[in-house]
Amino acid sequence: MKTLTLAAAALFAFATSADAALITSASLLTPQAARGAITTPIDLTGIKTPSSAPIATSAYGIAFVTPNDQGVVRGAAAGRHAIPVAGVANGSPQYLVGNLGGPLTTDPGQSGNYFSTDGAGSSITIIFASGQTSFALLWGSIDTTNRLSFEALDGTVQDVLTGSEVQALARNFAGNGFQGAGGSAYVATTASTAFRRVVLSSGTVSFEAAALTGSDKPFVVPEPMSLALLGGSLAGLGLIARRRRA
Repeated sequence: MKTLTLAAAALFAFATSADAALITSASLLTPQAARGAITTPIDLTGIKTPSSAPIATSAYGIAFVTPNDQGVVRGAAAGRHAIPVAGVANGSPQYLVGNLGGPLTTDPGQSGNYFSTDGAGSSITIIFASGQTSFALLWGSIDTTNRLSFEALDGTVQDVLTGSEVQALARNFAGNGFQGAGGSAYVATTASTAFRRVVLSSGTVSFEAAALTGSDKPFVVPEPMSLALLGGSLAGLGLIARRRRA
């Protein structure tokens, strides 16, 4: 069973359920590693783009089933991929320069590398050297057909998170596949069973993702001061919704 919980506009969303197979949060706030967590960031900096060449490190490997102009990319390409939006400053979209928690820029030309899949049949697979229980990413221009699969080392699918589900976590989501502010979100998941593989795929062009990071402990999503002050009154204001799917 999967439990997803929505809280407060597009600024803060969280899920809590002791028996959930996958607990998911979506937010415009950067997830932070829990104290004492061992994290495994997927480092895309320094890769000449575009690239669909396999990547191998001591902590993870990455396999691409993508065209040559997809895989690890940089910048935007009309009809192919758009830079994930990491925040907003004075009404302008902000973009990540590097990895999770890194600096932001409003200059698209200074934005960093990110993943981009093609349509049906395309995929990007991350294979971790050790089991992970949590995973965070900046999910760009979220499409309903985007699919994030969590798998055992042998490829057995343990759980799946779809773009439709992530869209439902944000009340102010701008629209399917929207490429500006309001169309992207930081997503953090915690699984009840450790996974070794994470697969990004999409039925249409494309699934864009940056700041991908695995962890052996749940990520912490900061709470905006405005929400902290509201506290328990959120439920009374009707800003918390829950849905369950068997």
